[in-house]
Amino acid sequence: MTRKTALTDSTARWRDAPIAPIGDERSSDRCAAPPAEPPPTAAPPLESLRDKNAGEPAIDPDATSEESPRGIVARLATIRNSSWLVSAALHLLFLIILALLTYRLGGTERGLLIDGAWSGADSTTPLESVTLAEATADNQSEQQDLPVEVDLSIISKNVANASIIAPQQASAVQDDALVGLQTGGATTAAERVVFLGGGGLAARTPEGRKKYGDRYGATRQSEMAVENALRWLAEHQRDDGSWSFDLRLSPCDGRCRNGKKANDDTPTPSTAATGLALLAFLGAGYTPEVGPYQDVVQRGLYYLRSTAAESEFGYDWQQGGSMYGQGIALMAISEALGMTKHEDRFDSDLFHYAQRGTRFTVIAQHDSGSWGYTPGSPGDTTLTGWQILSLIGARKAGIETRSDTFTRAKEFLMSVREGPEFQFGYRTPKAEKTTTAIALTLLIYLGQTPGHTLFDEAIDKLAEQGPTLTNVYHDYYATLALHHFRHRDWESWNNQLRDHLVRTQATEGHEAGSWHFRDQWGDVGGRVYTTAMCALTLEVYYRFLPLYDEPPEFPL
Repeated sequence: MTRKTALTDSTARWRDAPIAPIGDERSSDRCAAPPAEPPPTAAPPLESLRDKNAGEPAIDPDATSEESPRGIVARLATIRNSSWLVSAALHLLFLIILALLTYRLGGTERGLLIDGAWSGADSTTPLESVTLAEATADNQSEQQDLPVEVDLSIISKNVANASIIAPQQASAVQDDALVGLQTGGATTAAERVVFLGGGGLAARTPEGRKKYGDRYGATRQSEMAVENALRWLAEHQRDDGSWSFDLRLSPCDGRCRNGKKANDDTPTPSTAATGLALLAFLGAGYTPEVGPYQDVVQRGLYYLRSTAAESEFGYDWQQGGSMYGQGIALMAISEALGMTKHEDRFDSDLFHYAQRGTRFTVIAQHDSGSWGYTPGSPGDTTLTGWQILSLIGARKAGIETRSDTFTRAKEFLMSVREGPEFQFGYRTPKAEKTTTAIALTLLIYLGQTPGHTLFDEAIDKLAEQGPTLTNVYHDYYATLALHHFRHRDWESWNNQLRDHLVRTQATEGHEAGSWHFRDQWGDVGGRVYTTAMCALTLEVYYRFLPLYDEPPEFPL
């Protein structure tokens, strides 16, 4: 008989024990089938094996390893133990590779590099700092198409009452520009551009118009004049949502007199006419969401958005090389943004245009601090006035500006001052009435407070001279200055100008509700310009809360 193997018995458990004697009962128990006949070349007869092993003790194949004389080599020779050995070797090799990889960690320019090294007890290892390079256009190119979350934490919960935060890094003011700037004797305050509280838009509601109109001098007749002016402006809005200073064009078709002067090559962009008309509607509290002119205002804002020329410096509303269009359009966009904001909700489209338009205006400022007809050119007081007011409106709506923009603008105003009095010129210190009114108003917005003798005297002189009654540019800015200053002669000034505008408003034909006065600027902008400016003047009571008269209902 021969020993059973896996080839002869597939059900038998593989064992590696020596062959037991034939007479052993355990052997007979394991053999369930007759043994196969041995081949001719089989092992020696059982008798010889018995004789050979006669002197050795019998081995029980089921005995434990302690009883079995089997060696370690024999154990490892089994197929099952061999596969375990291969698995252990492979795992050990894998762990060694991981250890080698972990021991040295490589990084890119955006990561870290950690090097390990063996060292003795007495060795020292210098510590090196890790410098993270600033992100560049090259290593951020893959992020350019990712959405950007706009941080709106700078927007107040009530934009109408949000105060403007002073720039944190204002450029130094030269000594010659500080002459007469001491506000109430506080030298340190004079060296900074400090934006005042107040000036908010919260009163632009039906209730606000009644309350503050009654408080500061509006009448039923003046409010009717405002509504008639807005009706006239709405009737002269063009099909594309714009307004034009040239009344020979549709929809007026020349039915109103005193449009833009013929053969006058002064730039009068439609963005300026549209922005000016929109400011009159917004000043009365009418927005794309509130009031009887929602569609008119919405179409006007859409026109300004559609005509914003994209440039590498932001949105450009010049239209033919006039920064008047830029400043007035941006002012209208910024006020619309502030008035349509509700708690944390705002018009993201208006925010985008206000932000990009603000950037263009800031970059267009000349080194002198002024703005000219074209970006970067030396400017004058009138153009600078619209840019400053538009940027202040943008700041109130939550748009950030460059820190030195307003300080430089203030330096320019002081450079055209005919000192020591606070009288101002157009481009030089040769004082003029209109430019003085503009500059005094701008200085109030830029932080000039009551209490400085020379400045107070200039405001007193403005009030004493009274309104011109025909130069609406001067009268508009002078009215703003006296309103914000809460001048003691406000009532006298207001009664005279208010009643004059009510009396002179057109009441017949296609011109009903409009104004026109022949003067330097009225002949250039024509009836659209004059009507919008007169409406803004009659809205002064509630259009802006006074900078120096903080109502308790609107804490700032």
